[in-house]
Amino acid sequence: MRTSRRCVKCQCPRLWQVDPFLIPDTDSGNVVKLLPGVTRLASGSAIGGEMRKRIEAGRFEVWICAACGYTEWYALDVNEMLGRLAQNPRSGVQYADADAPARSDTVGEKFQSHHGRTEDEFRE
Repeated sequence: MRTSRRCVKCQCPRLWQVDPFLIPDTDSGNVVKLLPGVTRLASGSAIGGEMRKRIEAGRFEVWICAACGYTEWYALDVNEMLGRLAQNPRSGVQYADADAPARSDTVGEKFQSHHGRTEDEFRE
């Protein structure tokens, strides 16, 4: 929708653009805050009982059709953080590229990516 300037569902040319997208602050009835594109625990993990600071990056841009209400969300300014998070197996972030040549991750490569050493180096 943001490139064609038409709703992909009903072809209506009347669209609303909301950037940045804000949400109500749950601690205050008068405050709004930015909805970040990515939020994780400070360790980069997607889950856990950590009570430490969180990390956030990016924002959302939203396009809404004025006729049918169909909505598209676009995450902006998130690639750098997502690239770092994809290196952490606990982050829940993975990168997929359908145009890239097929990879054959071996068990050894997966072990090395998780432990920083090959299986042989680990045994020594």
